Amino acid sequence: MGPALAAMAIFIGMSSWNNFLWPLLVLKDSGKFTLPIGLNSLLNPYGNNYQLLIAGSVISIIPIMILFLAAQKFFIQGLTAGSVKG
Repeated sequence: MGPALAAMAIFIGMSSWNNFLWPLLVLKDSGKFTLPIGLNSLLNPYGNNYQLLIAGSVISIIPIMILFLAAQKFFIQGLTAGSVKG
């Protein structure tokens, strides 16, 4: 049961971390914006700061990479648990 739960935890954590629409609709204070909304606020019609956007994107990937690397063995086992061997 552990590998399946680890795979599910990675998928749920990734979807929660990358959630864009719900926080965009609910949050009004710019100090409480999530990372995807903050990165989206860097894009404007008058010019884009791509260096800052790429740096923020790399920083936002780090927690998901740590989660995956910590549970990588269980993740692979969870994905292959139901496969047919032959």
